[in-house]
Amino acid sequence: MKETIKSKKLGLGSFAFVLSIIAIIWSCSTPWLDGFCLGDIVLDYIGIPSWSNGASGTHYTVLYSFVFFVPAFALGMWKKNDLFATAGKWIAGFFIVALSIIFFIF
Repeated sequence: MKETIKSKKLGLGSFAFVLSIIAIIWSCSTPWLDGFCLGDIVLDYIGIPSWSNGASGTHYTVLYSFVFFVPAFALGMWKKNDLFATAGKWIAGFFIVALSIIFFIF
């Protein structure tokens, strides 16, 4: 019998969902917030370039988002019985595949 959401508890696997959301916020530029991208701001603050050619080229911030997506996927797989672990795993898995296709094929 499948576990319902009421029987699942918060645990380490729940952090997979949180990591996935952080990775999305880290890597996405939002046009409605004047192009705000958390990753760009953090990388500029610590002196690491966020673009390969000034403000254009390869957006390294998206590549750095793998630092969040890969552990999110692993946590979702490892602690799949925790609340939101499966959602975190699917979100992370989708973005890992999508970003891999974008960066390694195009």
